[in-house]
Amino acid sequence: METIVSKNTQISTKNIGRPMTKEIKIAGHYAKTVTAAKTLFIPAVMSVLMATVSGHSVAASLKIGDTAPYFSVKTINGKSVNLSDFTNNKPVYLKFWATWCTYCKVEMPHLQAIYDENGTEIEVLTVNVAMNDSIANIEKFYQKNGFDLPTVFDQGGALTSSYGVVGTPYHVLIDKQGRIAYRTFLATDELDEKIALLSKESNSVTVSNRAAQ
Repeated sequence: METIVSKNTQISTKNIGRPMTKEIKIAGHYAKTVTAAKTLFIPAVMSVLMATVSGHSVAASLKIGDTAPYFSVKTINGKSVNLSDFTNNKPVYLKFWATWCTYCKVEMPHLQAIYDENGTEIEVLTVNVAMNDSIANIEKFYQKNGFDLPTVFDQGGALTSSYGVVGTPYHVLIDKQGRIAYRTFLATDELDEKIALLSKESNSVTVSNRAAQ
């Protein structure tokens, strides 16, 4: 995980703790493993480092069952996305990331697979935290790797702050009732299981509604 600090400092703190190199497999989506620098971190240290994001006070960490903070944003392609559009409709998957974040980039094929497989049952939205980053960097990274993901560039950091994000990558699942269903720093098998469950529930309701019509 890489820690976010105030944009005013123009510093990104990486590899808190002792860096190691390790072969990892992300949530079973790769047939082969990829090599990445694994970061050991101390949560207390990260909390101290991140006092603000672009002038916004960082909210306390959200707990499972909390009401998800409302947001109304636009993607880099100009599409409006409002959390209220999905309440009682379908779950939402937010991934906070940056192009300078090693783990974030390693996880992107996994996220693209989730989007391709569950895009109709779950609203997938990537949120670039906009710290020392740019839309040009995002577009270059996507074009190079063939990614096609709905993406918000969180200029000003309001969305990132409201979800209490202190480092990237950070994953948040929001259920159909608008509550926090799961959160984690890394893509894991447990994350995949939660997504599959939410997707199944969403699909079941959709089928039932169609049958009723």
